[in-house]
Amino acid sequence: MQDYTNDAVKAIMADYTPIQVKTLLHNHDEKNFVHHQTTEQIVDFYAEHNEDIHHWLLDDNHAYEYYATAMNAYNKAQQLCKCEHERFEVQNEYLKDVVYIFIATICYDLAASHDMLDMSMDEVENYQLAKELQHAKTKLTVIDGGKK
Repeated sequence: MQDYTNDAVKAIMADYTPIQVKTLLHNHDEKNFVHHQTTEQIVDFYAEHNEDIHHWLLDDNHAYEYYATAMNAYNKAQQLCKCEHERFEVQNEYLKDVVYIFIATICYDLAASHDMLDMSMDEVENYQLAKELQHAKTKLTVIDGGKK
């Protein structure tokens, strides 16, 4: 995969394992966004990366459709709010939707760039285990001073 300068993309790439990526491809249930479960985690991620997130979603033709739909729903819901607390809750739901759309888009791109789209879950698990083994071997080589 090419090197991205987008820090939000790098954060997702660092957080989600190949198994988590593959799981998200098949099931966008909230529980599968394992590193972004709480409102605090979502708002913190959004606060740190909002510009990168919005630019990415505006530039991705497929994701833009979902992004625009979420924005339209948010604007309509805001008009129905009767108090500040309701507006705050609607805003948090919107931020979650935007972050989840972004993560799902990045996971798809990651899977495509690593030829994981057509892999079975077993193949992805083996791929991840091979990567973890290689990382452990490299770490041990560094600890051992490069001795063989």
